[in-house]
Amino acid sequence: MPVEVTSETQTNVARVTRLTFTSMAAYLLALWILPKGVPAPLLAPLTALLVVQVSFYETIRSGFWRVAAVTSGVLLAVLFAGTVGFSWWSLGLTILAALVVGHLLPVGDQMLEVPISAMLIFALGAANESAATERVVETLIGAGTGLAASILLPAVRIRPAADALQNLADKLSSLIRTVGRELPADFTPATADNWERTATTLFGEIGRTDHALAAAEHSVRLNPRARRLVDAGAALRNGVETMEHFTLSLRGLTRALADAAHLEPEGGPRPLDEEPIRAGLAETMGEIAASVSAYGLLARSDLAVDADPGHAERQLDEHIRAARSSRDRLARLLRDPAVGDARWALYGEILMQVDRLIEQLRVEHRVHAREQWRGRRGVTRHLPARPARVVDIAGTGLRRAAQTAADAAERSAAAADLGIVPWRPRQTAHSHHHPHRR
Repeated sequence: MPVEVTSETQTNVARVTRLTFTSMAAYLLALWILPKGVPAPLLAPLTALLVVQVSFYETIRSGFWRVAAVTSGVLLAVLFAGTVGFSWWSLGLTILAALVVGHLLPVGDQMLEVPISAMLIFALGAANESAATERVVETLIGAGTGLAASILLPAVRIRPAADALQNLADKLSSLIRTVGRELPADFTPATADNWERTATTLFGEIGRTDHALAAAEHSVRLNPRARRLVDAGAALRNGVETMEHFTLSLRGLTRALADAAHLEPEGGPRPLDEEPIRAGLAETMGEIAASVSAYGLLARSDLAVDADPGHAERQLDEHIRAARSSRDRLARLLRDPAVGDARWALYGEILMQVDRLIEQLRVEHRVHAREQWRGRRGVTRHLPARPARVVDIAGTGLRRAAQTAADAAERSAAAADLGIVPWRPRQTAHSHHHPHRR
């Protein structure tokens, strides 16, 4: 089961509530600190609203420059009000000076807060030195209150990103199941074109998922409430990158299927016209659909530092093994020395994309990525003991390597005779982390 992170996630209602109470606290604190009889310290709650961000890290990062921007606007308004008074032309000069200061200060998106603060000071009144001091104190009170609220009630926005990743995996799985269901019964150009359009649309989902991921990554940085979820940003980032590569391969597969559907018969059967071949490809697609759903669950199961996603890994590995077996059966169905070049080109493209889909979901990639991000963050000591299947014993490894080499030689010899190459996983530096070792 995936790690529950609902309690770590701040809903929009909670954020609105936090902003409301923070601004009211800043106002009441300013009333208590400032002398009696001063104008209502509205700049304190305003600054608190501007300083408080969605995440604790963003609040700290932007808090200083927001204070600098607001304070600059306050000082400019006080300067012009105390020297030349308020009129339409002094307002224009103040705005001009505030914009210049905003460009000179590295305030980024907060540049317009300099002239906005200046105009608010004109509205509140700042014609003397005492009023100027009060406005600056209000600004500091608001900034301090906003920062304190972010420290005491920091938001953790992990669940929206995890939900977005799971939603993308479910949509990809749904499309693949649709292809597997419609392929044997309704393989027409219109149907294949619809598959390709849907795959292209799903690729656009990556951007929205990445936006939610960026918010999640910021929300766990320097956040005391996210101590257990320190790996969540890296874990979700790895999942999104995998889904991006997977979607690209799926789009390539649907394009190859569309090309096959549009190919003219030219006196002979088209690629995938044979019912057994379509049924074999449909079976493979069904296993890949189950694999990507299992990957979505795995990507949510190791967000916490002390997570042990062994069950999710085993489920994914079972589906990957089934997809490999189905793919090899499909490859055997495709061997036919009499087929033409056009059919072989499309068969090769289809098999290549199927191989990529399977390769990208392999458990070993996730295991290796997890070890890397936890190692970089110095939290490897929190890892649970890995199952014995992941720990290679030298003697067992040598025997397995010898057996693998013998099997590969036998398959290569058979492939040379049949004119087709069975699926073989791409060897990587972490291929020894296979989840099922006997």
